Amino acid sequence: MAKRNADLLIVHAAELLPCSGPAEGIRGAALERVEPIADGALAIRDDRILAVGPTAEVARKFSAATTIDATGRLVSPGFVDPHSHLVYGGTRHEEYEAKVTQRAPARRLDGGIRFTVRKTRETPDDLLVEQALGDLDTMLLHGTTTLEAKTGYGLERDEELRLLRLTAGLRHAVDVVPTYLALHVLPEEYADRRADYLRVALSGLEEAAELARFCDVSCDPLCFTFDECLRVGEAARATGMGIRVHADQFGDAGGALVAARLQAASADHLDYASDEGFRAMAEAGTVATFLPGVTLHMCEMTPRFTPEGLGDAEKPFLPLVVRRAIAAGATVALSTDFNPGSCPTPSMQMVMALAARLFRLGYAEIWNMCTLNAARSLDLAHDRGSLEEGKRGDVVVWNVPSHGLVINRFGVNLVDTVVANGRIVVEKGRLKGSRRRTPAARPRAAVARA
Repeated sequence: MAKRNADLLIVHAAELLPCSGPAEGIRGAALERVEPIADGALAIRDDRILAVGPTAEVARKFSAATTIDATGRLVSPGFVDPHSHLVYGGTRHEEYEAKVTQRAPARRLDGGIRFTVRKTRETPDDLLVEQALGDLDTMLLHGTTTLEAKTGYGLERDEELRLLRLTAGLRHAVDVVPTYLALHVLPEEYADRRADYLRVALSGLEEAAELARFCDVSCDPLCFTFDECLRVGEAARATGMGIRVHADQFGDAGGALVAARLQAASADHLDYASDEGFRAMAEAGTVATFLPGVTLHMCEMTPRFTPEGLGDAEKPFLPLVVRRAIAAGATVALSTDFNPGSCPTPSMQMVMALAARLFRLGYAEIWNMCTLNAARSLDLAHDRGSLEEGKRGDVVVWNVPSHGLVINRFGVNLVDTVVANGRIVVEKGRLKGSRRRTPAARPRAAVARA
């Protein structure tokens, strides 16, 4: 039998981890299962996976000009990181030191989201783009091949649209999915004019829909109400954008419920979400995305203990929150929430390590949440997030033989090779060639569930 031609073969993987499952995502007890293929292989032509299976089968059917010998190494899908704030100006490292030491700084420091907003407005476009490309390089080197990137540091119509244009214009091996964060926090100048600010937010939606696949709203006691988010979310849906929600981070504002009502693709944070909210999300098909890097960086991981056991904590004990979401039947994903304030890590490897240590999740659960379920939160599980025939050729070859070791070891980058969209872009842990790429046609977010 004549062999079929492929562009790339990866053979003899110690483990090939497909992370396969239904396009609706992996839920419940199925999260605890992965089925690694020993001595695994895959074939890629153009940007698509042609075959996945044992090396003996794949190598018998395909030949390729380029072959990667993955002997003694793990092969997995590229990470999908479904929540970030990629484009921003300034840093918040001084503010963070003051927080963790609880010592007053030598000089008065501005801080919080509004500080980042001011710095972002002051930073020229070219510097914002160059910084974003550098951060994308780091993400790629750590195994991320798809990234959702929100605006949110403009807080006025023209500035938010500026950030959206910069985000949508990025050309990189990491596929960037743009989100317009229409409601983040209320600007100080609108403190007594909430209705006016809602009109500002609504006024940018039609233009945003030309570039953004999603619109995000923040439903939280410190941000916007259920009704305000519902109003903007429904208007955004009418333009064809999918919906995402920052939900219930600092208290139960009904964020999970509004996400379900809007049939949002994802609701994120969810620290205070109710069981009713999780059940509604499960029924609506809305992914629950958790952010362990925020838990660590904001020092929220340790509840108070009493002699009688677990006592009251400033925030809910998050391992139990994640388990409640799983028990309610929700599809659960993990993400970095990369941003300069609450979580400045660009590494999904770090997210995996923290998810085990802080959320008490198992290895299989974590892999499923960072790949197929994360893709599901972007309405992309039909196209990526697993190693399956017909899917996009996003692959990572690791310098360890087992998927568990990626999570067990931490503080070091374990990636050897990254294939993005069928092209080798990281080799021996280093960027290969240009990080820039020619953009493909970008489909509008799926709204069939609307």
